[in-house]
Amino acid sequence: MSSPQSSSADTSVSQLIVTIIPTLIIGAVYFIAFIAFRKVQKRVYEPRYTVETVPKDLKPHESPKGPFAWITNIFKKPTSYVVQEAGADGYFFLRFLLELFAVLILGCLITWPILFAINATGGNGATGLNSISYSNVSDKWRFLAHIFVSWLFFGSIIFLIYREIVYYTTFRHALQTTPLYNSLLSSRTLLLTEIPKNLYDEEELRLRFPPATNIWYARDYKQLQKDVKERKKLAGKYEGALNKVLTKATKITNKAIKKNEPAPEPANELNTYLKNGKKRPTHRLKFLIGKKVDTLDYGVERLGELNKSIAKDQENRDSNDQMPAVFIEFPTQLELQKAYQAIPYNKDFKGVQRFTGVSPDDVVWENLSLTATKRRIKKIIASTILTLMIIFWCIPVAVVGAISNINLLIDKVHFLKFIDKLPSFLMGLITGLLPVVALAVLMMLVPPFIKWMGSISGCITVQQVEGYCQSWYYAFIVVNSFLIITLTSAAASSVTSIIQDPTSALHLLANKLPKAANFYLSYFCLQGLVGPVAMLFQLVALILAQFLGKILDSTPRAKWNRWNTLGQPGWSTTYPGYELYMVITLSYSIIAPLIIAFAAITFLLFYIAYSYNLIYVLQPNKNDARGRNYPRALLELFTGLYLAEVCLIAMFVFGKNWVAVALEAVIGVVTLASHLYIKYTYLPLFDIVPISALKYASGDETYAYPMHDQGRKEIKTEGINYWDGGNELGEDSTTQEVLKTERQGSDTTATATAAGVAGDSDLSIKRNSDEDVEGKLPNVAGAAIAAPTKGVSWLTKFFNPKKETFDVVRNNMPAAYDNYIEYNPEFTRTAYNDPAVTDEEPHIWIAKDNLGLSEIEKNKALENGVDVSDENADFNEKGSIEYTGPPPSYEEALRV
Repeated sequence: MSSPQSSSADTSVSQLIVTIIPTLIIGAVYFIAFIAFRKVQKRVYEPRYTVETVPKDLKPHESPKGPFAWITNIFKKPTSYVVQEAGADGYFFLRFLLELFAVLILGCLITWPILFAINATGGNGATGLNSISYSNVSDKWRFLAHIFVSWLFFGSIIFLIYREIVYYTTFRHALQTTPLYNSLLSSRTLLLTEIPKNLYDEEELRLRFPPATNIWYARDYKQLQKDVKERKKLAGKYEGALNKVLTKATKITNKAIKKNEPAPEPANELNTYLKNGKKRPTHRLKFLIGKKVDTLDYGVERLGELNKSIAKDQENRDSNDQMPAVFIEFPTQLELQKAYQAIPYNKDFKGVQRFTGVSPDDVVWENLSLTATKRRIKKIIASTILTLMIIFWCIPVAVVGAISNINLLIDKVHFLKFIDKLPSFLMGLITGLLPVVALAVLMMLVPPFIKWMGSISGCITVQQVEGYCQSWYYAFIVVNSFLIITLTSAAASSVTSIIQDPTSALHLLANKLPKAANFYLSYFCLQGLVGPVAMLFQLVALILAQFLGKILDSTPRAKWNRWNTLGQPGWSTTYPGYELYMVITLSYSIIAPLIIAFAAITFLLFYIAYSYNLIYVLQPNKNDARGRNYPRALLELFTGLYLAEVCLIAMFVFGKNWVAVALEAVIGVVTLASHLYIKYTYLPLFDIVPISALKYASGDETYAYPMHDQGRKEIKTEGINYWDGGNELGEDSTTQEVLKTERQGSDTTATATAAGVAGDSDLSIKRNSDEDVEGKLPNVAGAAIAAPTKGVSWLTKFFNPKKETFDVVRNNMPAAYDNYIEYNPEFTRTAYNDPAVTDEEPHIWIAKDNLGLSEIEKNKALENGVDVSDENADFNEKGSIEYTGPPPSYEEALRV
């Protein structure tokens, strides 16, 4: 049996080394494999360049061939290229990683020279990594250094948040004034929910918005939605079953021919290959208890019935009951913004919610029927459920936290004695790597549930659901991946001493809490050294592409989708993880400054990995949030500051250092004041575009972008003026000037950017410029800005973010954003109808066989009013399905 000294010995260095060694090895293996396969498996590692269906505007140049050339290539790309390839959402996430890396490097320069010296000579007798942490300081007056350093470092974080919020606001306004975004239907459409009964009358609505062109009222289509959902599900089941039996018939025939045996007769009868009909595919109408039916016979008959009933309901769509929501299209974004900014200043719209930038795909249609009261009740219920989940999830997470210090529990928990006999390597593995892996597995289960609760809570748009998920998931992981882990780790390391002397609890926690930072050093090792290279290597995607995909995909559509469908980033679940890294870093930045370097390296490596994937692998998200996740993430960083400040104050309270408590409270007050100021000043600016900015961008040189307040005062003025005559049709000639400016240029049709639902016959993109996509957007206001940053140093722009003006930011937009969009009037007429109203009959896609079976099934389906096609798909010599072209009625997805 080991002595108490051995069981309580400092293992921080061995724990870190034991974590670093395997993670370095795993990371190196992943990276070497990525380098080896990158140019061999282009569908996995460069699908944006390889897949033919990727729109031209989203197809990057081929990545450099050298093993490391792609890294230097990433850092050379200008802002305009990154925005073009990654989209605004991707660009801002990369900026998030890079800005945090930069501020953490600054943090090292601020904290290390002072705090390492203060801690190392603190005289508290700590060893290992703890010798350079807060826990090694015994003289309470030395903590003044920690306080003043925290003022500098936390102040730099607050300033970073402020300057980036200012930049995002300018960028968002500049983006919306580009011809591409200015002409988007979603940029010209206003969604109002919870409208009063008197506005159910279209004439009443048009009296308030004379410039409006199209108006779509949301209606109750519950039965139609149910039928469409059933049809879609049944079509997939029928298509899969039909392809399966055709494949079986083909392979049986091929096998007979290969063995020189007679083929089954009659060859053109499907039941011949299904044990005379005994092995026909079946399914139950309800899970487990439903009636069992023949999938092929029931499928084609029921699909025919659904096609007829759905078509009838779609024709009579205007007879359904109205819901308290309406979509209003305006001829230009200028008219839309005037109306959008005016809503709060009219008593008729009190309590009405307003949305812009919403595409048809972005709407959560089932929530449009909710009244304000119902939405409030559903939101309370969802919030209560999620709060309870956060609380009770602490139990399994607390166990993980205790494991990180399990060697210190051995004295009191006797059945764990065997652990103390393990080799130091295994002890480091258990206390370092095991808790990190267990924590990652636990966290994977949470985001889907939060998104579901977001829909239940009454969110109107997918963007709202994503924002809801980002905020709640962030709260969840801060509590369960940080607070509980930290507290249980510190408590576990002190439990023996506290039991012996309960009065020493506060002093021991103050001494042990800094040591919990050692767990997070291991955490950053795993995340930073393995996470980025694992993301690049994409082991799962490689296995699916080479092995499982070929086994799992049994229909031409599945094979087509496997090749042509690219992954999209999920920003609502991506941001919180990196916000958590920053919360951990901030909380321990003064207590254990070494963690700052580990976090900085982690952010840099993830920046490189995400840069590659967002340019060459992932496609921009279909629901374009215009980077809206970025300011939300920045504001949520205040949580990390609060926790760091509270943690320091608590440590000073434990040590009864009241002078330090008072001084640290100063930065806490500054943090709170800054947080409230930024939210009050900038939150109203994210979804609006200043009218003066739109007029200036259209070429009206009598206007200028209001850089001094970025449009804050102008919103109120324009909003009030709208109801005092500013909404008169034709009152402002600038509207016509905007339209005229947008339509200048050539008539060359460009390839559309994938992000919407309309077919290419519904929309075309016109080019105003033949510049390369890496070029800059010309300044449409007419003022020459060939060198927009001339005379303004980078240092001046850094400390005065408003020196990065509207023209400067707009000049960094991609040349592709100088294209404008023209929609087919037929598409526009029904664009914001419920998808159930415009849902088309399914086109079943099967492979063509040499036995004539596919032709027979096509005719049978046609008799029931179901479209089945065997074009562009057949069987190879092995009897496997192959596609030779796109699915029937395939249309490229376009921006909406």
